[in-house]
Amino acid sequence: MTQRDERALRRQLERYTLRFNDAFWRFWDEQVASVLPAAPVIVDVGPGPGLFLRDLSERLPDATLHGVDANEAMVENARAIDYAGPVPSLVLANVESSPLPYDDGSVDLLTMAAVLHGFDDPFSFLREQAARVLKPDGRMLLFDWFRQPMREYVERRLIEPGEPEETRYERALEQFRVHNKYTLDDWRWVFAESGMRIEAETSEPHPFARVWLLRPE
Repeated sequence: MTQRDERALRRQLERYTLRFNDAFWRFWDEQVASVLPAAPVIVDVGPGPGLFLRDLSERLPDATLHGVDANEAMVENARAIDYAGPVPSLVLANVESSPLPYDDGSVDLLTMAAVLHGFDDPFSFLREQAARVLKPDGRMLLFDWFRQPMREYVERRLIEPGEPEETRYERALEQFRVHNKYTLDDWRWVFAESGMRIEAETSEPHPFARVWLLRPE
């Protein structure tokens, strides 16, 4: 594992509960769980170290869980952690440059957390990939960043865990350029242009992010 991979893995492990906190799981219980079948097929795109899949295995013991990630270190960690049920099927692949490795109309829920903002073409992924693999009544759960004032963003990043003190400011500036790509209106336009309808949304889990439950129109 490279030092860069090690730092990225450590950041995701330390910051997991900042994203998937009580507010997130309330949204899940109120808006997502109620529309899933008893034994759903769930694909997490960009599962990172696998903690979200681990939590899903505890909440949904009859679910069939899959993950696909472009980072080998993340996939290795996700395969090694403990799950309440069987280890999810984990695939090493870059879904921005290759198709999602799942059959058409086979997935009840597609999830992505802090991944789509980094794609050069989110429209094609939503319209051609996400919509293809989802069942007719399938949904997509998307957690992603939206644009913030620079001062507010950087000051919060400076107090969050997951980065050594000597590189924290540099990392905050680097992440500001990456995370502040889209406004909320931009995201809504992306969804509309990609044929995705917003069924529910919240900003409670993280002040810089939004969680959307989407459904192909």
